[in-house]
Amino acid sequence: MMELKPMRNYFLFAVCLLLLSCNNEQKQSSESKAESKISPKTIMAVFAHPDDEIDVSPLLTKLASQGHKVYLTIATNGDMGVRDHARIPAGDSLANVRARETECTCKTLGINPPIMLGLGDGKLTNRNALSVLRKRLDSVFTIYKPDIVITWGAEGGSGHPDHRMVGAVVTEIFQSGQSSHFGKLFYTAIPTEHWRAEPPYKSEISADYHRGYKTVEKKYLPIRIWCSEAENKIAREAMRCNTSQYPPEELDDNELWMTNMNKDTVYLRPYTNAGYVSDDIFK
Repeated sequence: MMELKPMRNYFLFAVCLLLLSCNNEQKQSSESKAESKISPKTIMAVFAHPDDEIDVSPLLTKLASQGHKVYLTIATNGDMGVRDHARIPAGDSLANVRARETECTCKTLGINPPIMLGLGDGKLTNRNALSVLRKRLDSVFTIYKPDIVITWGAEGGSGHPDHRMVGAVVTEIFQSGQSSHFGKLFYTAIPTEHWRAEPPYKSEISADYHRGYKTVEKKYLPIRIWCSEAENKIAREAMRCNTSQYPPEELDDNELWMTNMNKDTVYLRPYTNAGYVSDDIFK
């Protein structure tokens, strides 16, 4: 009988291992099922011009990498954004170039192809243009059914009238309830606290843009989403698609902007005050 003890102990040990293995498999299966129940969300960033997405581009690539359906909607065709270095006249030629640049941006970020609404650059304060913008945006929201929309707040980033009009029209649609498929609304902004030290820009144009930018105090930006260095690197690469808008020194300045102003975090303000600080856009 003494010789049977080791065999019995071995048998009990094997049974324990088997039970532990089954328990782990059940746990992994439960976790897998829970993950499979989380359906991807549809996120749409809505801005006025090609390249306006720069401040939120790290977040867009982050959300896409998590399996969400991410879209960039641009209201104007950018046909008036003439820069001397590009030597492209205003009009259709420039609009076509900027459309290709926006396609490059979306491809680099790993998001869906852009939705270009095609209105005239710098003309969104026109009453007729605003009416067209509203109809086209409402149609886009109804077709794509975004769970989350990100756009400009009242300050409009640089304060450009087109920026402010896009944010106002998106807000109008959201408030009216007439868009049948529209989830949460967030406004992007850069905290005033990040703005006090001006980076060593190479171009005076970049410095002037920095000085005129409209910021928002951090306390009003409760949604704070950290983005990894890899995500920020992809965003910086995507920004460099916009070669018609920025000569080489300004592309370098934009990298300084993205590194110093956002500080690896995208800040958002919900349509209604969240009442708490969060790193989760889906709460």
